[in-house]
Amino acid sequence: MLDREFRHFKTGRERSDAGGQSDNELTAQERAVLGDKLCDEGRVEEAIIHYRKAVQMEGGNAWFRERLGDAYAYSEESAKAVAEYRKAIMLSPRRAEPHFSLGEVYRRHGKLEAAVKCYRKAVYYNPLNTFYRYKLGDALAQVGLIDEAILNLEIAVQISGTDGFYHFWLADLYCLAGRLSDAIIEMQQATIFCPQDAYYNLRLGMLYMRAGFPQDAIAAYETAVRLKPSDPAYHAVLADAYSAVGRVEDAAKHYSMAAKMDSYDAVNLDRFRRQASAEGK
Repeated sequence: MLDREFRHFKTGRERSDAGGQSDNELTAQERAVLGDKLCDEGRVEEAIIHYRKAVQMEGGNAWFRERLGDAYAYSEESAKAVAEYRKAIMLSPRRAEPHFSLGEVYRRHGKLEAAVKCYRKAVYYNPLNTFYRYKLGDALAQVGLIDEAILNLEIAVQISGTDGFYHFWLADLYCLAGRLSDAIIEMQQATIFCPQDAYYNLRLGMLYMRAGFPQDAIAAYETAVRLKPSDPAYHAVLADAYSAVGRVEDAAKHYSMAAKMDSYDAVNLDRFRRQASAEGK
């Protein structure tokens, strides 16, 4: 699918942005390129017009079909997107991208098993694409195939070993599988390669707490709080870790900070109540 986000736009009449060239003189390739430009600008419905004309001119071009499917997918015309992706696959069955894009549409509509089949084909035809493996692994985990999910993320980590994103998701799968030590190792790698990611540090702290290492959790949580000081939940979990090692004053300080930031946060309400009770004594 298109690697872009499209803004909301007002539908207008068809217009040509081909540098003064007459609309009728555009080749199919030029129309497809113009469609890409319009999509980049958020003018998806106008892009669809040009992609459709490119397809009318060269109906056997799988790439044009795929781009039209992408535009339909982003305009939430899923049935039309599926039809174009299937046509693209029929024309060029060994191209990975339309399989992947078809899987994305299926997943969006909750058809996880159909999505898994498409993701598997995408990975088969492009085994070095780590993002395809991540999406396959995530879908596999959701349908209960955790071992196959882990295998795909392990391969993704082997391919892109310095990308913290894949270490993070592999850690998440290890945690689901009950492999806590492996999860900690991968989450550590995620924080090494993405040291400024507050959430990765938060999750590392949670794993340490689960494993019974509150001192290590404190270090991870303190980093998370330093990176994202305005989040009350981060202060609350740091306070929990301080409480676990008997650092009562430090815990009270961060419970209080969390309460002042968002005293109506239901997730932390019990912590805030404990803090209020302690202050009232």
